[in-house]
Amino acid sequence: MLGCQPLWAGVGLQLDSGPGRLGEISWSNLTFEFGSIESSDGQQWRLDIVDLRVARMEPSADVTLRCLQSRWGLYGLNCDAAELALAVPPHGTVELEALSWRSQADGGIQIAWDGADGRAVLAWSGGQEQAVFSLTLADLNVSAVPAAWLELINLQFLHGRLTADLLLADDRLTGTVNWLDGALDGLDGRVAAEGLSLELELETQMPFGSPSEAMDGRLAIRQLAGEVLLDSLYLPPPQVPLALEAAWVWAAPERLQVTRFSINDPGSLGATGSAEMRRVRDGWQLRELDIQALNLSLPSFGRRWLEGPAAAAGFAGLELGGSVSGSLTWRSDAAFLTDADLAVRDLTLQDAQDRIALYGLQATMIGERDRVTTELAWEAARVWGLPLGGVALSVHGDSLGWRLLESFRVPVLDGHVSLDSLAWLNVPDAPTQVILDARIEPINLTLLTRELGLIELGGTLAGRFPGVQYQDQRLSFTGGIDIDAFSGQIVVEDLEVERPFGTLPAVAAQVEFKRLDLLELTGAFDFGRMEGQLSGWMRDLRLLDWRPVAMDTRLFTHEDVPRRRISQRAVDNLSSLGGAGGAFLSGTVLRVFDDFPYRRAGIACRLSNNICHIDGVAPHESGGFLIVEGRGLPRLDVVGHRRLVDWPQLLRQLETIRESG
Repeated sequence: MLGCQPLWAGVGLQLDSGPGRLGEISWSNLTFEFGSIESSDGQQWRLDIVDLRVARMEPSADVTLRCLQSRWGLYGLNCDAAELALAVPPHGTVELEALSWRSQADGGIQIAWDGADGRAVLAWSGGQEQAVFSLTLADLNVSAVPAAWLELINLQFLHGRLTADLLLADDRLTGTVNWLDGALDGLDGRVAAEGLSLELELETQMPFGSPSEAMDGRLAIRQLAGEVLLDSLYLPPPQVPLALEAAWVWAAPERLQVTRFSINDPGSLGATGSAEMRRVRDGWQLRELDIQALNLSLPSFGRRWLEGPAAAAGFAGLELGGSVSGSLTWRSDAAFLTDADLAVRDLTLQDAQDRIALYGLQATMIGERDRVTTELAWEAARVWGLPLGGVALSVHGDSLGWRLLESFRVPVLDGHVSLDSLAWLNVPDAPTQVILDARIEPINLTLLTRELGLIELGGTLAGRFPGVQYQDQRLSFTGGIDIDAFSGQIVVEDLEVERPFGTLPAVAAQVEFKRLDLLELTGAFDFGRMEGQLSGWMRDLRLLDWRPVAMDTRLFTHEDVPRRRISQRAVDNLSSLGGAGGAFLSGTVLRVFDDFPYRRAGIACRLSNNICHIDGVAPHESGGFLIVEGRGLPRLDVVGHRRLVDWPQLLRQLETIRESG
């Protein structure tokens, strides 16, 4: 009698044997008991083998299977007071419902199951030293797999029919498997498939020998039909079969070497190479990748392989054109490409929302010993709808990142953007950092705002971008941005853009206006004419999807400017925005004059929860606030009385003012 410790709480296995034998499996009175060891009231499985002679099958075999009042399931198997008795004549056949047992003349055994859900045949032949096992499946319905078994492989649903021929001999498993009309769904919803038709060829060494021996194998898969979802990667049904192949050597439990792999998605992707992976605490990590031949046809590759990841990154509907070919080698200890020979031809890229586009890109990447030089040139580009001219540039790459070899200029409308330095650094144990030193050489603001679909502004735009950092989809300008516009200066500090190319981009900044020319500014917005100079700020500005949702803004004029006048139309517009209901005029009728002198003017808005809290330059004796304080004759004061204004309504008023001009 042989017993073992509990496999888990309260459950154990007991073996009770009479005279037996192991070679060619002849036995008499062999009993297995599996189940509860804490009580005798049932919940047990029992197998009694009275007399079984596998090699010669004589004189007879008597097998009894009992399940005594089992009230729990073993991996989905249940029975209640069941018993099976089976007597096998020598060299004969016994059939019980869908199960048959056949002894072979060579001493082998064949067990077959043939039912409504398919057919399965398990055969064993050969002697004690040269055992050969085979398994044949024909149209087997995998939907009948118990739910408890599916949970072990992290699936909640499995469908389809299997046909397989597998052979185990000399510690090697070989064979083919076909899965038709397959479907599956993972427990976490990150893996799914529908309408699958797969062909598999397998050859691998089984781990029956010494643990120190290396295991080798080969697997080939052909996808004939069906769609697959792997996390964000969605593969639509292939027009021609997709073929994957890999050969490996499992040298140690923590090291897997893929000696050769290939993927062939005709018309889209072709690649061959090798790789090495190491086991780490939370899974497997790629340590080395050598792609010996790579060919991408970008239009088809984008539709089949990039559509899902691009949509997850906020670039749904991205269109690609051109091709990529070459080879490269990457090692994790080098943290960079150790060798490369890549060529990009006629690359085009078009974002469905017109945020970014690139046309006619030609590129080469040549390198060895952890150093790579890339030559780039494109015919035209667009960023957020803004057209950019052609550019040619050189970039150097190494283990620390990428650096621009020489400055270059990008034509933008009638001006240029000059990049004096640009580096994309990837220093170990430090966040990825972009260092940028750029200048905007004067661009006509009217052309620029028209192309961007904004309110058309007059004047020119010029500025300097001394430092930029990009990390985790956040673009941060480490220094201030100086913009020369409206004969004055706009300074932007603490600028951060979250998800600049993704969904719902968010912007935060501090903005200061320094002596902007009011005549140019009001002319650009068609607000009515004002003369003078304007300063102010926009503190804690925050935009969501490029629309203001929070800010503390104050704008005011300077009293040291000799000529300060405001037109009749500007008076009317300021009165409507501030809820003045008109303007106060001393000594004459308002409509007689085209414009008026003023001492000072200004308005403030603190935006919160879609409400603009409005104020002026000073309180007024009427209980309101001064928006425009007049001077001289005729003296005009514009007084506001409405302190709280609905922000969307205020935007509609501004749009109406612009359109009515």
